[in-house]
Amino acid sequence: MPGPPPVPFPLPAQPGPGHPSPARAAADLARALARHGLTGIYTAATPQFAVISITTGLTAWTNGHLVWITLDGQRETWPAADPAAAAARLAALARPVT
Repeated sequence: MPGPPPVPFPLPAQPGPGHPSPARAAADLARALARHGLTGIYTAATPQFAVISITTGLTAWTNGHLVWITLDGQRETWPAADPAAAAARLAALARPVT
């Protein structure tokens, strides 16, 4: 189960032709993560936000404009329009260091 949203929580993106809905942005990110070999990704969406559960302890959020995580108290963000960039970083975080 995903943890609570990061604080402060960004505002919902304004609807418009330049940004996908949060559900679409989450689906695009899940597909990009699958290309990195990550499976078992869960998404849930509302009209304002979506959550992407990647692994235990690694959850991303999107408002359709940005994708973000909070890791060790620091926020990392990526444009939702570039799911490949977010997926590359998230895939690296999802793989345990041995």
